[in-house]
Amino acid sequence: MKQDTSADIVVDLLRAAWVIEAGRACVYRRWAEVEDRFHASAARADKAAALVATTLSEHGRAPDQHLAEPHAAWITSLLGPHPSDTPFAEIFIARLGDWVEGHAGAFLAEGPDELKAIGEEERSSLQFPSSLPAAPPFEPVGTPPAEPPGDVLFRFGILGDLHIGSPLGATMAQAAIAELNRSGAELVVQLGDITDHGDKEEFELAVEVLGELNMPLATMMGNHDVFSYKEERLSGRDYYPASFGREADGVLLEHKGFRFAVLDSAEPLGSPFAPFSLVTGQFLGGRGGAVVRGSLTVPQHELLAEVAAPSRPPAFVFLHHPPQPFTSFPPIIFGLRDEDSGRLHAVCDSGNVWGVFAGHTHRNKRSRTFGRVPVHEVGIPRDFPYGYALVDVTARGYAYRFFQLSDEGLLRDAYKSASLIHRRYATGSDADRAFVWTA
Repeated sequence: MKQDTSADIVVDLLRAAWVIEAGRACVYRRWAEVEDRFHASAARADKAAALVATTLSEHGRAPDQHLAEPHAAWITSLLGPHPSDTPFAEIFIARLGDWVEGHAGAFLAEGPDELKAIGEEERSSLQFPSSLPAAPPFEPVGTPPAEPPGDVLFRFGILGDLHIGSPLGATMAQAAIAELNRSGAELVVQLGDITDHGDKEEFELAVEVLGELNMPLATMMGNHDVFSYKEERLSGRDYYPASFGREADGVLLEHKGFRFAVLDSAEPLGSPFAPFSLVTGQFLGGRGGAVVRGSLTVPQHELLAEVAAPSRPPAFVFLHHPPQPFTSFPPIIFGLRDEDSGRLHAVCDSGNVWGVFAGHTHRNKRSRTFGRVPVHEVGIPRDFPYGYALVDVTARGYAYRFFQLSDEGLLRDAYKSASLIHRRYATGSDADRAFVWTA
């Protein structure tokens, strides 16, 4: 298997590591205003960030100073302003540092042992809860109102990552598909990570499950579809075309005078890392699959050029990876690479694009806007809050709404594995779950 540790991916990994440590230091300093012991944690995070910055400078790159505070804000959005607000808050933020140690340590020009020592000192300082917290109660997630701006020309559906092959993947996908079939949607776009392990059997099951849709479907390849864990090879470029009838280089579709640019942003490169668990702070056994960063191929840039050309019709753009700046976890390296994000921004500036929708993150979130064009991450059926999106298109714009699955029995069972941190991460605000856009 080809493992990619090329300079640009290493630099993006180091950039991510610096943002994480700088963001952790910001949070620790706020916690230290209430508990002095967190001054030491902040100093350790600052020291780790300095080690990463030294190697970044040798690559000719300065740290992304402007991303530290947004990453700190993301951490605080999950944990609250003080660690006592959320069970396991101290452990969670320490695990982010463990991720840096495990992923960036090997690439540091100086100080990998020092980075490890910093991590050991932080872990030894953790205070664990004396008992497990009660599970959060079952509370359905509603859909805020969003009235389409005019008469609806058509409705389309968006299915986030499915992860068919995981324990709840197929079941939750089938529940979402049954509701989409009753929704009046005229087509559906699926945002990649169709499978969980990229194995042939998972692709076959995915084709069967998605075949239950009663309307046309457009899919894309996600990073989980690139690498077969069973075969230990980059098989996605074989299995995806065989399953869905096209090469994974994007496609431009049309429906009732609108264009749908479907981009395969997953990079067909193997990760040098094994899977990492934020629960344990350790690497798991086995291969790590594909790299998590996204990029676009030359044919996809040509497709975007056609979208942006003068006098072309309105278009929606769909891809697996959210564009930069991606400031959640892991920042930068989990998003679309900078060059392709810049090109996508330029295409949106053409005036032809009405919206950009991304998967990969398993949450409802407005990533950013390109000018007036919303860039929106869509929640998924398998994970909290368990659902799909519908978009009502008019001549003047559209209304977007995320719907939680309606099967309460299915939801109650799934809720048992959704922690408070997970719910805060994925639910999104009312504006993240429903909004109206006008041209």
